Amino acid sequence: MADNLQVENIADLNLKKRQLLFQHAITHSNFYRKKYEHLEVFNTGISSPEDFLQLPPLTREELRLNFNDIKADNVSSSQCKKLSTSGSTGPSVSVLHDKRHPETPIRWRILKWWGIQPWENQAFIYRFQKPFLERTANTIMWWPTKRVFLAAANPSSKQLSKFVKDFNNIRPALLQGYVDVVFEFALYLLDNNIKIHPPKMVWVTSAPLFEEQRELMEKAFGAPVCDQYGNTEIMLIAAECPEQNGLHIMQDTVHIEFVDENNQPVPPNTSGKVLLTDLTNFAFPLIRYEIGDEGKYKDHICQCGCPLPLMDNIRGRQSKHIATPSGLLIKGEHIMAMFDGHMKFFKEIQLQQASDFEVCIYYVPRKIEKSKEEIEGMVQMLKQRTRFEIIVTHEEVDKVKRIGKKSPIIISEL
Repeated sequence: MADNLQVENIADLNLKKRQLLFQHAITHSNFYRKKYEHLEVFNTGISSPEDFLQLPPLTREELRLNFNDIKADNVSSSQCKKLSTSGSTGPSVSVLHDKRHPETPIRWRILKWWGIQPWENQAFIYRFQKPFLERTANTIMWWPTKRVFLAAANPSSKQLSKFVKDFNNIRPALLQGYVDVVFEFALYLLDNNIKIHPPKMVWVTSAPLFEEQRELMEKAFGAPVCDQYGNTEIMLIAAECPEQNGLHIMQDTVHIEFVDENNQPVPPNTSGKVLLTDLTNFAFPLIRYEIGDEGKYKDHICQCGCPLPLMDNIRGRQSKHIATPSGLLIKGEHIMAMFDGHMKFFKEIQLQQASDFEVCIYYVPRKIEKSKEEIEGMVQMLKQRTRFEIIVTHEEVDKVKRIGKKSPIIISEL
């Protein structure tokens, strides 16, 4: 595991894995053979980090249109599993995960940071209930470990009460789920003054985390909240340790770059486009994949002693923004920063921009009268940020729009 390595060893291992992946890709993937054949490194190989920068990024559109060509020709169907994105941030894309290199060891690594053993009881909050056979297989596989699940898509009071009772009975060390549904459950506990047995850690996934959401969840659960960065294409990329001072990059299994518009590295503490290279997926190589996120390196080593480098928490999709007729773009991460400090009044918010540039902020209020006043203030902030070029309205709803299993912060028809 990388935790036992020195910083230099991890960097060397990372480069060696990129070299192996590159050679494998040009040998066994028709797509990469054609994409790289005009480059000098096609014949000389990758011998340095600078050589790797010669490789043009893989775009989401290329991934969407070239699924069969990207797949390695020396991998059987039994060695991989197909997964597709929800389409919440653009057209859905599909990838193959290499079953020979499961994510489980990285998951256990993260749990170990938080003092959680894999065999300890765990609780999960998902949007929809998993199929019966999957739940049964999971129960058998982890026996005698106890696990409880809540399907959070419109749960009844009876279902919520049962989950609280089951939760307190098994006293799980871990609570894990999507950011929005875990946040909704935290608000349910706070609004109804319900206490639960504190887990060792709450692990949230699948969406950017507002700091105010974190504060309310930690108050409701009596436990720290771990933010992570991952996606359908590459499951576990980075995660927080108990220091909560950025996310540790799993540098021995993934290579992440923050680059400018010319795909060249930007300095630490400077935001750039995210390029991802999965160092473990030889069934379906992803090399310098431009996923559409934006982030930045931290310029220090964590005090926890783990040598894995740090990145800042991802604040939103670079490809999702609010636009004005003059061409001004308000990025998702900037909207999150602008609205942070106001989320305690809402269960959910979502900005939907129509084809005529008009924006409506849909919101699900908590049982707090001040939500109407807050949403009007947020409307004014967005109007000012867009230089009053567009109409901004608000509307109270019972649920915001879902795309797949996610509730994106921004939906645009532009």
